[in-house]
Amino acid sequence: MRQIHNVLALVVGTQILLWMVSGLYFTLYPIETVRGAHLRAPVEQVLNVPPGGWVPPGSLAEGARDVTLKPWLGRAVYVVERGTGARMFDAVTGEQLSPLGEASARAVAQANWGGQGTLASAELVDAAPSESGREGEPMWRIEFEGKDTATFWVTPDTGEVRAVRTGVWRLFDLMWGLHIMDWSARVTIASWWMKAFAFGGLMMSLAGAWLLVRRVSMGTLLR
Repeated sequence: MRQIHNVLALVVGTQILLWMVSGLYFTLYPIETVRGAHLRAPVEQVLNVPPGGWVPPGSLAEGARDVTLKPWLGRAVYVVERGTGARMFDAVTGEQLSPLGEASARAVAQANWGGQGTLASAELVDAAPSESGREGEPMWRIEFEGKDTATFWVTPDTGEVRAVRTGVWRLFDLMWGLHIMDWSARVTIASWWMKAFAFGGLMMSLAGAWLLVRRVSMGTLLR
């Protein structure tokens, strides 16, 4: 039994240590801080009806499955969603506004920036990584540098900040992958690796308890 306990401790012990280290890291920051909520500025969400009203969405929404009217950078816009994707139109002129160009993407990020720092760069990524929240899709990556450093991921079709990523979030994401033992996608909690090592940890604990009881019964605990 001692050999079984030692083997389990060697094999499972490293993962148990990672569980404890990652679990400790999870407690260091509020989840709002991890997600960069403190770096988002409050954006006014008010729709002011112009004297001439808005253009009827019918001509813009042909074949659409959903149409949303929302404020965006000081104007009202329609977001028209079709099976092929979403497009944004000026609700007063009917002008198509998306996909966003660099100037518009920078304006979106700047309007939502609430940290201390300046916009350093903007890049259209053809296949965004998973941290963007829309893996594999085109996304604008906007970098801010200064006292606060962050990446804003802006959607080119709907003109929104989809995700705010910082060093805190990236380390949290790494720790999460180590914790759930899904080292690539980091989404599957009930993996066989997780189950196997959890079972191994339980067996190690039971073997240790059996050895403790045995040594106590034999009077050799302190020897």
